[in-house]
Formats: sequence, C-alpha cells, structure tokens
Amino acid sequence: MGQRRDICQVLSPLNSLLDHLFSFKRGFHSGLESMRRIDQEQKHLHRYFRSIHVAGTNGKGSVCHKIAAALQEEGYKVGLYTSPHLLFFCERIRVNGRMIPEEDVLRLLPPIMEMGEGSFFDYTTALAFAYFAEQRIDFAVIETGIGGRFDSTNVICPILSIITSIDYDHMHLLGETLQEIAHEKAGIIKPGVPFLLGPQVPFLEGIRAPRSQSSFYDEENSLIAKKALQMLGISSPSILAGIKARPSCRFEVVHEKFVLDVAHNPHGIAKLISAVRFHFPGKTLHFFVGFSLDKDASSCLQLLAQAGSITCIGGKNPRLFTAHQLSSLAASFGIAAFASEHLELSGVEADIFVICGSFYLMAEARKSIEDWARGVD
Repeated sequence: MGQRRDICQVLSPLNSLLDHLFSFKRGFHSGLESMRRIDQEQKHLHRYFRSIHVAGTNGKGSVCHKIAAALQEEGYKVGLYTSPHLLFFCERIRVNGRMIPEEDVLRLLPPIMEMGEGSFFDYTTALAFAYFAEQRIDFAVIETGIGGRFDSTNVICPILSIITSIDYDHMHLLGETLQEIAHEKAGIIKPGVPFLLGPQVPFLEGIRAPRSQSSFYDEENSLIAKKALQMLGISSPSILAGIKARPSCRFEVVHEKFVLDVAHNPHGIAKLISAVRFHFPGKTLHFFVGFSLDKDASSCLQLLAQAGSITCIGGKNPRLFTAHQLSSLAASFGIAAFASEHLELSGVEADIFVICGSFYLMAEARKSIEDWARGVD
C-alpha cells in the first residue's frame, strides 16, 4: 500500500475509504497541475479564509501549532493543517484544536476524490480546504508536506509565508545541496506577500526571526512563531500564551524518564541531543531509534553514538529500515547497537530513555511506555 495502516483505519468506519486514499501516490515533482484542477473544481475554497503558509526542514509543525494557538487565544476561529499524523488520520485537520470528525471525512472526501486524478496529498489538502471553508474559519495555518514549490498546499495565496529552517532531508526529491533545497522551500514565497525566515535559513534574504541563545531547540521555534505573530499584529498576551504550545512527540517527556521526539535527520538529531543534555545534565542516555529508508540514518546514528547507547528498532511499515538493517549500518561505522523489531523497554539500563526518529514509531512507543507504567504500578 506504500502508506501505513493506522489505528484510525482499523477501528473506524473510515477503513475502506482511507485504504483507498492511502493507495494513491504521495505526489511530488509532478507539478501542481492535478491540485490546481481539483482546486478549480472546488471553486478555490481556500480563498474564503486567510492563510499562513509554513515550510522548513525542521520546526515547521511546532511553529504551526504555536501560531494557531496564539490566533485562537486572540479570539479567532483557526484551522490547522499539518502532516504526517501520529495515531489518527483526522489529526491532520483541526479547527480550534479539535480534529475533523470522522463523519465529515466520510461526507467530504469521496466527492473530492471524484474531481479528477490526484495524489494522496492533493486529496487530503482539498479535504482540509473544504472543511475549513465549511467551518467558516478566520485563519488557516497550513504546513507544507515536502519542499514547497511543488507541494499540494502551494495553490494558496497566504497573507504570510514562513520558512523555518533549511537542512539536508528528502535529498532524492529536493536536491543534494542546501542551495537546491532552499530553492524548493522558497517556492512558497509569493510576489507581494510578506515572508519570514528562520534565523539559520541560508541563501535567502528577508526578515529573520532572532537567533535563540538557548540549548533547547523549541526556543528557536518559539522565536519564529513570535516574530510571525508580531507581523500579523497579534497582541502580546496571546503571543505569550500561544508560543507555549508544542505538538505531541516534540521533546515530550513521559513518566519523567522517557522522551518522545520525531527528530529524523542529522540537524534534528543534533538539536535533540543538546536538548536532552540540557534538561537532564549528567544522566545516562539510551536511544531507541528507527528511520525511514530515505533518511540519512548513518549520520544520525553517528551523532547518537556519541551521546549514549542505542537500540535499533524496525517495525512492520515497509518504509522503515528493519532493526537488522539499521544495526548493520551502525556496525559499519564501528557503532555497537542492539537490534529489536519491536520496542522492548525491559532489560536496558539508563537514566533516561529517548525514543526518536520516524513518526511511524510513536504509536508503538506510547503503548510500550503504558505497558511499562502498568508493570511499575
């Protein structure tokens, strides 16, 4: 199927519809022709609300959540469109923090999929636009999927564009150099539309958010969101409330000794290690890691090996390295790593356990931690 079957698919009436949706190609570098046709058929529903468009290698999801929370605090009705989801497909589309109801997906998605040939992201993005327009939102905060120039979301004309960061990721799609990657991300910048750059975005010139002085990577996300909200004229109390928001599995500490984080590229892993050391000084660390096949797993493993011990985990998703493949890759760099196809928390000694890498690991990670907690209690 190429995409994961998740809890939402298995347990809800959305089963067959989402199976069909996930069977479509993700869609990239085919241009925006199919999305533009669907958008025209929809009569450009995204024009019924104001949009903030966010791209970037790392941090874009967190920045989107912070901006949406502040806008809601200000009294606006706010749509939030992000990807991928952790547990439920419906997480991708929210209004004032609430997921789109399953019955609305069942009602709105089939007609969209009949509007013409499209990709998974085309149809999902069109679903978000339809739901947001129907809900009469004031603002939508819209995260790109991959890149920007050819992303399905790039049919919108936002009131503000944001590029949070540029680093090596999805190189097989975006290019082998940072300059090529920056060119793809910069595709969301529109003539006459204000745009904001993260403090470390190279090759582009424009208004920049201030650089963080903290070792905690979320501080940089907060500064980007704060600057964006100031550009939008949002009040200081709403900004202060909003930037405290952080999505799930971004340095999420559970039961005081487990950290869940979806860092999955070298830049993200380096920031995660700094954050763990900052929050847990002097503690021994063990990393449970798993990566998608298109990630720079070798660089990530080398960084992690300098910080603690490692267990490579796989899983059933065909897009992931198997535990054996990942541990063999580690061994090729002289890194001793355990291997387990499933997340086993028992039998490993450390003060702090960090589960990081692919989004696809996080559902199993939560279940394993819950099982561990029940055993302790």
